[in-house]
Amino acid sequence: MIPRHKKSNERGAVLLTTLLLMTVMAAITVAIVDDIRLSIKRTMSIQAAEQLDWYMRGGEEFAGNWLQPNLSAERQPILSSYVKSGQAVVLPIEGGEISFSVRDGRNCYNLNQLSEPKTARITRAKFIKLLQLLEFDDFEAETIAASVQDWIDRDTAPTRGGAEDLTYTNLNPPYHPANTLMTDITELRAVQGITEDVYQRLTPFVCARQNEKAGKVNLNTLLPEQAPLLALEFGADDSLRAAQAVIAQRPVTGYEDIDTVWALEPVADLDLKGAGKDMVSLITDQVVVDIRVSFDGQVRAQSVLFSADGTVGAELISRRALP
Repeated sequence: MIPRHKKSNERGAVLLTTLLLMTVMAAITVAIVDDIRLSIKRTMSIQAAEQLDWYMRGGEEFAGNWLQPNLSAERQPILSSYVKSGQAVVLPIEGGEISFSVRDGRNCYNLNQLSEPKTARITRAKFIKLLQLLEFDDFEAETIAASVQDWIDRDTAPTRGGAEDLTYTNLNPPYHPANTLMTDITELRAVQGITEDVYQRLTPFVCARQNEKAGKVNLNTLLPEQAPLLALEFGADDSLRAAQAVIAQRPVTGYEDIDTVWALEPVADLDLKGAGKDMVSLITDQVVVDIRVSFDGQVRAQSVLFSADGTVGAELISRRALP
């Protein structure tokens, strides 16, 4: 016969073993459930990100299709009205929305024109003038212009006040200047002397087009705050006041011809004798569409540049992510 105390000990051991097994099984179950929950969340996040990509592609297609019929000369006033309004067009989608903002892609100073060696002094002087119109002091304007030109031009000899290899290789970490055309305006932050404050002041007025040509500003889409771009083309004393007057006096439907603008009293007082007419336009041939997609708690934004010459329709030139 088995002693009573031994039977009691065995029953206690069985109970403890059972409780231990149940505890281990419960812990394993919780771990499995957490892993499943994390996997489901990860899968949903990936699906939402992929859906965002598709919505962004759809937004590009929609923007291109919308631009297509609005590129002709007779539809330019409609396109200009969207540019000047500054208001986003919002399309609701299931679980979010897509918004579109339209800007004239020509209303900026193309920094890549600084790379042309034959016109280096002229383009740098013009850029310095723009910086002065943006209220940079003379020394800062000359230093910024020289540094940007050294970053873009093909030689390795620093311009007075500029920076080339010797300056950049002594930084921590060291790097080399591009010595070629800028691919994107964000490249400015790598240029010597371009602080975050300077960058934020410059970006509304400059761009990096993939050519060395000086773009023509559109008199019918310039915003009041973009008056310095027009004043730069006037190139005379008190030109900023005249540029502000041109924008303020612009008819709702826009100017019909450039001669009308040069005949306005504030412009006529500058006595330009026709100078600058070849650097302005009344046609929008490049359009920037800022697309912002919100879906399932995620947000993605990008800026898309379309070429809009009115012959081949809206052709996508470039895209870049926005913060």
